[in-house]
Amino acid sequence: MLKKLTLEFLVRRGEKKIVNKRTICIVGNGCAAMECIKSLRGKGYVGAIHLFSDSIWPSYNPMLTTYYAAGKMDFETFFPYGWDIYKQHKVHLHLGSPVIEVDALNRTVKNEAGIKIHYDHCLIASGAKPMLPSIPGIKSKKVYTMRTIEDSIALRQALQGCPRKALVIGASMVGVKVVEAFHKIGVEVCLADLAESIFPLAAHPACAQVIQGRLEQKGIKLRFGAGIERIEESAAGLQVYFCGNKEPEEADLLVMCIGTKANIDFLDKDQVAMDRGILVDAHQRTNISTLYAAGDVAQGCNLLTGEKQIIGLWANARYQGRTAGLNMLGIGDEYQGSIPQNITHFLDMVFVGIGDMWHGNREEKQFDGHTYLHFVWNNEQLIGVNLLDDFTEAGVFKQALLKGLLNPAKPIDLAALNNLAILLAEFKTR
Repeated sequence: MLKKLTLEFLVRRGEKKIVNKRTICIVGNGCAAMECIKSLRGKGYVGAIHLFSDSIWPSYNPMLTTYYAAGKMDFETFFPYGWDIYKQHKVHLHLGSPVIEVDALNRTVKNEAGIKIHYDHCLIASGAKPMLPSIPGIKSKKVYTMRTIEDSIALRQALQGCPRKALVIGASMVGVKVVEAFHKIGVEVCLADLAESIFPLAAHPACAQVIQGRLEQKGIKLRFGAGIERIEESAAGLQVYFCGNKEPEEADLLVMCIGTKANIDFLDKDQVAMDRGILVDAHQRTNISTLYAAGDVAQGCNLLTGEKQIIGLWANARYQGRTAGLNMLGIGDEYQGSIPQNITHFLDMVFVGIGDMWHGNREEKQFDGHTYLHFVWNNEQLIGVNLLDDFTEAGVFKQALLKGLLNPAKPIDLAALNNLAILLAEFKTR
């Protein structure tokens, strides 16, 4: 039987005298939230911490949803921080009710259940939610998303129902893992996307063509440049229609994996500076000194471009959460930012995408029929890397992009890199 957290406080107010009378609120229950809590308590903060979440589960990794749906892991693996972290760190929990308002000027958080807390500092770490197109039929019960534990459980049950044919919309890292789950159990599957090739945000078109050729060899149907228009449901299943009078696709079920958007609807845009996410500085502070943001809602610095960008990585959320916690306590910690990076294992392939594959002025490719390597340079600086079936040096290339160590005029200075073993372990666990 699946264990869930109680909706009551795990810590009663009278259990320990609060020496520090400050109150910190955290909106969200993911990696960034947990790291902020650990950072606060680790530095001796003994004031109140209130955590708000619409979820009833302990902190979990949403990138594991496809693994559980496919039966590749046990349920407990979802929860890297365990079940007792809230009790250990004396956190007041407000679960199962979404936050409906954060008044950043008056420093209050209010949830749908009517609980309202005044804070001294607040962290917004509310994560992201799946994007869904506003089209007819999108609310069909045969249309699935893949972000939450509930999504994972639902798709796992659908897979056990032995569907005949499935359609996956979205050629993303999540989408291809869903395709793999169907393919492994013998379901006929089609992968479609409005983009012209797979992994449009991470893979150079030349690399994408190699991946797509392998997918087609495995019997997976691909439809690119195909924007979904409407979904019609019947007793026999779904008819999915695409823009431009293209032939519809039949399926027993459809999984939407077209990306996510920051969960920030409860914030007032006239108070908090926002774009696609919440704009933050190197301290994870917003335009309001008592409000911080971290994780998939935080628009921090892309170190390659210098632009503000949401970089949805577990490691990124971890560092941002820690930094926010330290700065709430007046410890001047900084997190300068990160670079876009992805690694995914699927259908006997491994793909690594790091940096920017589209804005260089020179490219180098190596392909022996199996291993594919693609490097993009801007003058003397390496700015983008694609690796297919060769990820052993992924950490080296990541640091090369960050430090500008790699250029055609000199060899890689491995002695100047950070601990390579740690970097490679970080990549392999994503």
